[in-house]
Amino acid sequence: MESLIKATSDFLAAVLGKVGFVGRPRRRAAIHDDLQLLDQLRDSSDFGPDSPAHHFLLNHITAEVASYSGVDLRRKRKIPWFSVVLSIVIGGPFGYWTYKLNDDGFAWFSLLPGFVAALMFIAALGMLFGGEETSADSDGTEHPDENTADERAENDESSTVSV
Repeated sequence: MESLIKATSDFLAAVLGKVGFVGRPRRRAAIHDDLQLLDQLRDSSDFGPDSPAHHFLLNHITAEVASYSGVDLRRKRKIPWFSVVLSIVIGGPFGYWTYKLNDDGFAWFSLLPGFVAALMFIAALGMLFGGEETSADSDGTEHPDENTADERAENDESSTVSV
């Protein structure tokens, strides 16, 4: 039964690919349509080259062309190894000191080096495992905290002065 479903799906994928509903020809048609829309936006007074809609569509077209051509635009975040090692080098002795202070029983003043050791350990873990992949624009610049269109509209409305 499973082989029949697999054969049927392979057959349908081949037929739909030939007709142009899926696959490379459909992608090319979608990119062509997006480029026409981008030309219309460029001529518009509301959605000119400096508008957020223009930038979003341009980034979308860039991503589509890159995926069509097999280029991966995602770049992994680089791990700051020096900072990771430095936090371990600082936190390790503080952790050992805390252990030695509490060797004979709990001492309240061991909380300070224990707190520093814990913060350094958490910082090292955050630098190793935190963060996300970043995406680059077509010009290679990254925009990690770019405002959304709603935030830009609110900023524009608050900056205008009505008389």
